[in-house]
Amino acid sequence: MERIRPFEEVLGGPGQHLEIKRLQRERQPASEFVAPGADCWLWESVLIRDGEAIAHLQENISAGPVSFGSGSAAAAPLELDDDGGTTLLAALYKRGGRVLGPGECQVGLSQVGPSRAKLLDLRASDPVLVLTQYVRHANRPFYLAKCLIPDRAGHLSVMQSLQS
Repeated sequence: MERIRPFEEVLGGPGQHLEIKRLQRERQPASEFVAPGADCWLWESVLIRDGEAIAHLQENISAGPVSFGSGSAAAAPLELDDDGGTTLLAALYKRGGRVLGPGECQVGLSQVGPSRAKLLDLRASDPVLVLTQYVRHANRPFYLAKCLIPDRAGHLSVMQSLQS
């Protein structure tokens, strides 16, 4: 969680089969958090590990013109292929490399709520860990993800390094 990584990397592990079940992919008006005044892409998914739903993920990314190249690369509208097998952030990294940042991941607790409870086979009042990832590109809000994780997903590790 210390680095900006796709959630399939955060929640997957050696010897585990992690699949992405895409629920929705649509272009919609942006929020105040992602490219205010422009459209954004919303990808909604359930992450399934070894046959069990372990997370609900909503990802938003600016659909406006963007340039990932250095120097004079012209900005173009962002179009990402959705093969259904990755998260939006993983698809973005596949297309343009790991060029985003800085970012922030907020950690909180909440109840899953009725609509997401059905997706994760929980009761609406069950607690979930909420990871909210904000990422900037070219000093502008660019990517926002909210991932709801029930306790059955297990432990998450935060890798830390010593500062000198």
